[in-house]
Amino acid sequence: MSNDKPLILVVDDEPDIRELIKDILEDENYEVRIAADGQEAQQIFNEQQPDLILLDIWMPDIDGISLLKEFKQQNRNVTIVMMSGHGTIETAVEATRLGASDFIEKPLSTAKLLRGVEQALENKAKQANIQRELAQVPVGKSHQIKLLREQVERVAKHEMPILLVGEPGVGKHCFSHYLHSLGQFSGGKFIELSPESFPLDSLKITSLAKNNCLYIHDLALLSDEAQALLLHLLETHKLQQCQLICATQYSLQKAVDNGDFLESLLYQLNSITLVVPPLRDHIEDIPELVHHFVDVQTTRSGLPYRRFTVAAQNRLRNHDWSGNILELKNVIQRLLVLGNGEDIDVTNVDLALASEAEAIENGDETINFELPLREAREQFERIYLLRKLQETDGNVGKAAKLAGMERTHLYRKLRSLGIDTKQI
Repeated sequence: MSNDKPLILVVDDEPDIRELIKDILEDENYEVRIAADGQEAQQIFNEQQPDLILLDIWMPDIDGISLLKEFKQQNRNVTIVMMSGHGTIETAVEATRLGASDFIEKPLSTAKLLRGVEQALENKAKQANIQRELAQVPVGKSHQIKLLREQVERVAKHEMPILLVGEPGVGKHCFSHYLHSLGQFSGGKFIELSPESFPLDSLKITSLAKNNCLYIHDLALLSDEAQALLLHLLETHKLQQCQLICATQYSLQKAVDNGDFLESLLYQLNSITLVVPPLRDHIEDIPELVHHFVDVQTTRSGLPYRRFTVAAQNRLRNHDWSGNILELKNVIQRLLVLGNGEDIDVTNVDLALASEAEAIENGDETINFELPLREAREQFERIYLLRKLQETDGNVGKAAKLAGMERTHLYRKLRSLGIDTKQI
């Protein structure tokens, strides 16, 4: 496979259509693989991790929406364009909600196909550039952060698993990207797995991990089956061709003591442990973090640039950041979205901090923790989005920016949760 050609996987059960698409795309200097069904598509996906997938909605063994979910679970950054001759608005909306970048209707003209492919690859490249710009060296000049950066630089190319430990919101995800950028598999993909998306299939994991960085967050919450499988892969040295980074906000030793985590797995993973400090231990970094997040939000969301006064920055330094850097990021985003003038002063900061505290307090008091995860998540989403709408006086556009969502996605989510914006 040529390294300078984008690899496109075409998944369609109609042989004439997939061969036609293959011929058109190869004429345009793309590398193309074709699959007639979901099983064949999964095999190619696991082997080669294509740059773009053209995925038919209707197939004999598995529908395209289900396959889209599977691909996105394995690699949320993969770019997928759906195709269908029987597509409806509802199908397109569902595909977009699940992560498809576009939806092309059949019959496919050459112009329509190439335009869709070019636009999807351009958007993919644009997002990759933004991520490269934003995923730079972790911000901070404090002794703690300097020391942690030095530790990361020393161990990044190490072949052993690396464990990141720290409270929620301290920046473990940021440091994991930094480790990947410095590691021997920096040219590969950064693949995230959560306790919910961890595949209980050794071949699938080893295929995903090969020559890539595998990042497992919320490690302590892995199921017993996932823990056993991960331990087996480590003991049999089947994850040597990847960079393995794990993160946890919980004490793994306590989890072991409680019988919730395998002691032998802890021994396999804790040889290189990096502790990411809470924000309260390096508050001198807050002004630099403020400038960084302002740059990030104005670049990513197109928000107008606003300057934080010295008094505003001092107020932020004196706040008790129980939610750590993530809480700081959310407050800055709220101030950028809701602010009117060029400057953000201490009064604006006080209002934003009060709003954040109220949102957290109300959310905790109204979520029913006895519910199953899916229902509890929906309950949290309803509380969270209602709060964003209240903060913006029912302005869906501003609420979407605060929530980091596309406006159309937010409208669909509000409808699914039964939220009437006219009553806000």
